[in-house]
Amino acid sequence: MGMGNGSRIDSKAIDESVEQMRHQLDKGVIKVRFRYRKGQPFKHREGEDLRAARVTVAPGIHKRGGYFDVQWWVNGDYKYHYREDGLEFRFGREAANEPTSKPVRHFHPPGDLDAHTRSCIGVEQPPELVTIAVLKTWWAAVENGDENLVNAQNGLP
Repeated sequence: MGMGNGSRIDSKAIDESVEQMRHQLDKGVIKVRFRYRKGQPFKHREGEDLRAARVTVAPGIHKRGGYFDVQWWVNGDYKYHYREDGLEFRFGREAANEPTSKPVRHFHPPGDLDAHTRSCIGVEQPPELVTIAVLKTWWAAVENGDENLVNAQNGLP
């Protein structure tokens, strides 16, 4: 069935993730936009019924900056998809993976977004802790300019 496993989007968890990014990164958060319907553009805040958030951050791993697209579902599934020019990766939790060989908490590495490797993020909730863990992995790569450090930590958060 995929992300969310049929459950609704969790707007409150998306908001909590965005606020934690603002708290952790302060002025490193350049812009925040929201999506309200699938396939629609990201725009300024217009209401409470969010589908996703796009958080533009600086610096980036190899470039001046990039952005995270963040989604949460009420069943606890999440997706943090990072992109900058020439680089993207994704951390996720997908309950639908449980009966498969793919890990529920997983990482889609740069260069192979179809791969499902085990995530170094050990928590599933609350959104604030998952966000801190995602940012720690990203920041290790930013500080060293090395995308291979994403998902290389242990025991996060």
